[in-house]
Amino acid sequence: MSPDLIVAYACALAAALLVGLAVRALLAARARAAAREDELAARAAAAEELPVQSVRQGVAVGAIAAFLFGAVLMAGSPGALLVFFLLCIAAALILPRLILRRLADRRQDRLRAELPDALDMLANSIRAGLTLPQAIARNLRRFPAHVGAEFARILCDTRLGYSIGTAFDNFGERLPIPEVRMVVIASKIGVSHGGNLAESYAMLSALVRDNLAFEEELRAMTTEGRMQALVMSCLPFALLAILFLVRREIVLPLFQTGAGLVTLLVMTAMQALAYVWIRKIVEVRV
Repeated sequence: MSPDLIVAYACALAAALLVGLAVRALLAARARAAAREDELAARAAAAEELPVQSVRQGVAVGAIAAFLFGAVLMAGSPGALLVFFLLCIAAALILPRLILRRLADRRQDRLRAELPDALDMLANSIRAGLTLPQAIARNLRRFPAHVGAEFARILCDTRLGYSIGTAFDNFGERLPIPEVRMVVIASKIGVSHGGNLAESYAMLSALVRDNLAFEEELRAMTTEGRMQALVMSCLPFALLAILFLVRREIVLPLFQTGAGLVTLLVMTAMQALAYVWIRKIVEVRV
């Protein structure tokens, strides 16, 4: 058996071991979350939960696996291997922040989509004669997942001694988006100075629904541009993968020489810049 084949097997075994450890940690975290007995506390904790450790572990495992794979390709070029090692370290440091930011944005989008239904439930309960904390507690199990976690956090804050206005202020600080700010203002005014809070919630629900419908229409109109950005950005890497499978001797110098690595780095940077540029062009801010 050749030394290169032994190194390849060792790298594959190490990558599989790292992936197994990451999966085990993720399953253990989910088991701890499922073991919580207090439903209110569990839903309140979900208001701030992002898979930070899982993302960091996954990116670290991916960076190590990529380095081990690169070590096989760049076995005869120590300089190129050093440059690739530095790139893997940079990716392991930068990618978790980008991924977590994207996850946070997606969570905000889901909460915005769930907010109108929650406001309608609160408005109906307040019309029935309940106070705002009673209405939240009454509908807590009926709320969708993300907005229910936030309202559970509001109830937990009130049980800790905070006023309902302060609890809504904390809600606005956790999610600094326009829809949440409007809910916070309406709730504080309704609780502190009186007024028809049910009608305020109903009007806010209709307003948020109209905004979401308008944004969906804009998103449908810009779908073609966003798909072009994705396809044109991924096309060079797809061609590189095909050439690696068909004519490996043409592609290997890109990974085994310093000039080749610089070329790959410049190509990646230019493709990322083009993707961001096209997305900025087709993005419509409301």
